[in-house]
Amino acid sequence: MKIKLLTLFFLIGILSGMNAQNNVDKNEMVGFACYFAGQPSKAVQKVTTKLNNKKYDAIAKLLTSDNKAERYLAVISIEKLAKLNKYNLNETEKNLIAKIKQSDELVSVCSGCTYFEKVSLKELLTKKKKLFGRNWLKRNIKNR
Repeated sequence: MKIKLLTLFFLIGILSGMNAQNNVDKNEMVGFACYFAGQPSKAVQKVTTKLNNKKYDAIAKLLTSDNKAERYLAVISIEKLAKLNKYNLNETEKNLIAKIKQSDELVSVCSGCTYFEKVSLKELLTKKKKLFGRNWLKRNIKNR
């Protein structure tokens, strides 16, 4: 009886995770360690490459991307770079960041193999939620 109950709970967990995955947009997903393998999403891979190659202007251009995940990653990256005096924000970029921080547009986020959700850019860019990308930024933007 216990084995049947455990199997039932396991299947419910798997099915609910699969259902959650259906509600997200994989092309516009922010995830630093998604699915079973813990792989970064496409948007994270794209911005990571630009950070590693110090293509900061290319990251700033993502502030106008149609892809909401790219806009989120551009905001947190450019703000961190500016804080470290590695990038000088111009007025247009400052205005774009302010606009993105007020956006109710939904962006898909993932973590691991069971956490999938859609969150507004405004919520994702709050101080509380910025912790989501903090370790990624530390790994990819050196303080030197």
